[in-house]
Amino acid sequence: MTPGFPRRRPMRRRVRGAIALLATCGIVVVGTGCQRVSETAAPADGSPSARLVVTADHGAEVLINQPVAAGQTVMAALRGATPVETGYGGGFVTSMLGRGSSTSPPADWFFYVNGFESPVGAQAARVEVGDIAWWDHRMWGGMQSVRAVVGAWPEPFVNGAGGARPVVAADEPLAAALREAGAQVAGGRQRFRARVGTDAALAGRDAAWRDIAGDPAGHHLAGGVRDGQVVLMPPGGGAPEPVEGARAVAVLVPAGPSPSDGALLAVAGLDAGAARAAAGTIAARPDVLSLRYAVAFDAAGEPVRAAGRSGP
Repeated sequence: MTPGFPRRRPMRRRVRGAIALLATCGIVVVGTGCQRVSETAAPADGSPSARLVVTADHGAEVLINQPVAAGQTVMAALRGATPVETGYGGGFVTSMLGRGSSTSPPADWFFYVNGFESPVGAQAARVEVGDIAWWDHRMWGGMQSVRAVVGAWPEPFVNGAGGARPVVAADEPLAAALREAGAQVAGGRQRFRARVGTDAALAGRDAAWRDIAGDPAGHHLAGGVRDGQVVLMPPGGGAPEPVEGARAVAVLVPAGPSPSDGALLAVAGLDAGAARAAAGTIAARPDVLSLRYAVAFDAAGEPVRAAGRSGP
């Protein structure tokens, strides 16, 4: 689903067989018209670029992963990569790559830019140099909106939101990892933070975590800590549930309604040792967060499960 559009009942009418025909013809349906796949969406050789990723099932299946030209809209980048069926005047993806809107089970396409659910549609959201636009087709029963995801790490802490590079406050070992990735790391109060600690300690240090108050579902997050337990969206989606064996969680928390308000990457543990171990794993093996909504870790810092999936 294109974030920023009014919630609506998923479409019951389907155009069957259209994807195969469109793929053969190289055509994109826009509203009631047709348009060929753009050949200008790809970056020129050696030019700075953004990245387009298209997945299914909470990032478990990668369908497209390629560089795209910076300075274009998310929809233009997508049209340059694959035929797309759209609705709502071309701003809502109803089907692509053989997957579309469904009512049973409820499923749709969603997109994120640098880890943020976009506050505007794909025709208005843009990708700049270094940005990551991630489309994911997933079931959403009981959890239609997820405001932010960890799967673009180290974004949004390098390029931020809207092309403005942020200054980041970060705890070790995440601070060192972010510096290596090119982030501007400094002390003090910053809009973008990466924090490590117990659930209680983070609540005392950071208003974004404190505001969750043990209710990640109520704040449209894929995971968190609730009643002394690490919780994540269960396989296939839905409100976060306890994860057996989990002692820490990594979750991206928006600091306000707009991506420019900043964000907190919280590595929150049931105890300080578990939080430090999870942060150490993220710093050493950043791919443990790649294309995941949120991740739970055991006491030794090994990933137990990713949100929406049956495995890490």
